Amino acid sequence: MTRILRTGLLLLAATAPLAQAADLTIRIDNVRTGSGQLMVALYDNAATFLKQPVRSQGVPAGAGSTTVVFHDLAPGRYGITAYHDANDNGRMDSNMMGVPVEPFAFGRNAQGHMGPPSFDDAALAVPAAGLATHLTLR
Repeated sequence: MTRILRTGLLLLAATAPLAQAADLTIRIDNVRTGSGQLMVALYDNAATFLKQPVRSQGVPAGAGSTTVVFHDLAPGRYGITAYHDANDNGRMDSNMMGVPVEPFAFGRNAQGHMGPPSFDDAALAVPAAGLATHLTLR
């Protein structure tokens, strides 16, 4: 009986984190063409913001708006970045000055001044129940 109880407790402990998984749905507006992909990345702290995402994915672009869903996220704060890789070369293109030439957006539609916004400006809280948000490419 003790063995069965221990096995049951282990199974419960193993599935507990899954019960706290959230989905983050991001609608990206102002997608100019259906060519290429929309690339979206999530960051969970300021130290790794724009350097090392905790999750990222690309989805085929759809003119007008495109939706990206991140499944099974741990609840918490996430900084969001997105760009339209219109030429599908796997990177965000920029001019000689380093200014992006492909449309981009940040979480909460944050805008930086002479550079990208901070993690705090681009981050939003994802509760255990999940969250739906939207970004507008510029």
